[in-house]
Parts: sequence; structure tokens; C-alpha cells
Amino acid sequence: MSGGMRIMVDTCVWVDNYCPDHVGCKAARSFFDQALSLEAELLYAVHACKDVLYVLEHEFKRAAKRELGSIDESQARAARSAAWACMRNMCELATAVGADGSDVWLAEKYRRIHSDFEDNLVLAACKRANANYLVTNDKSLIAHADVLAKTPRQMSELFKLP
Repeated sequence: MSGGMRIMVDTCVWVDNYCPDHVGCKAARSFFDQALSLEAELLYAVHACKDVLYVLEHEFKRAAKRELGSIDESQARAARSAAWACMRNMCELATAVGADGSDVWLAEKYRRIHSDFEDNLVLAACKRANANYLVTNDKSLIAHADVLAKTPRQMSELFKLP
């Protein structure tokens, strides 16, 4: 079913994929497994790297604190290292879609339909890459996207269609 399918994956789906305690982890992993087996082209907006790295480091530290009560500097470094490894994995699985001033201009134009600037940069990346789909858990972004937008679970169901 992939047939040249280009899928922009939002930051929240990448984060869910790497955080086993997230509610959306199972759906995200299923989506990635199916997309990769179908050889769909996965994409991410280049600015998402910093968000994935930051959020994952925070999540890994939080999980360690929850388990241990507190963490020391070596455990904090381990969380940071794990976050970097996940971000590198994201870069191996998908293609970065760059940005320039025209993306900022377009993101500002999207403000009429959706007020979240970061989401609008994702929409601009979708345009730049000619993405067929956007996969996100952000209900507001799904409602306002000008590209077919699905949750990971919905996209997995779509993959199963003949």
C-alpha cells in the first residue's frame, strides 16, 4: 500500500515511540513497524529534533526519579545519552525536512486556521516535502491540517486496507 507514500511524523508520535510508559506507545510502535515494513517514506520537520531530544531527556529523568526517588549526575547523563540515542534513531528511520524563511512565512499564514506556531511549522514542512499524510496525536492539529492527518492508530488501520 505504500506506493510512494510520504508520511510526516509529528514530534508527539516520536516521543510516544520511545517512552514505554506513555499511553500512546503501543499505537506509535505499531504504526512505525507497519510503515517501515511497507517501505513508506517517513519524514520529520527538522526542528522536531530539538524537541524530541529535550522531551525524552526530561521523560527519562522523570521515570528514573519515579523509580529511584532521586537521581545522581551519572543517572542524569545516562538519561541524556539515551535521549540522544533515540534522536539518532529517529534520524536513521526518517528523513529530515529542512526549513527556511519561507516556512516561517507559511506558518504565519496558517495562523488564520490554527494558532500554534510550532504545529504550523510542521504543516509548512508537510507542504515542502509534499507529504501525503501527517501522523500526530494532536487533535487540534488534525482538525486544522490541510494534509490528510491521522493518529498512529488510524494510520495503522489505513495500512491494512487493500
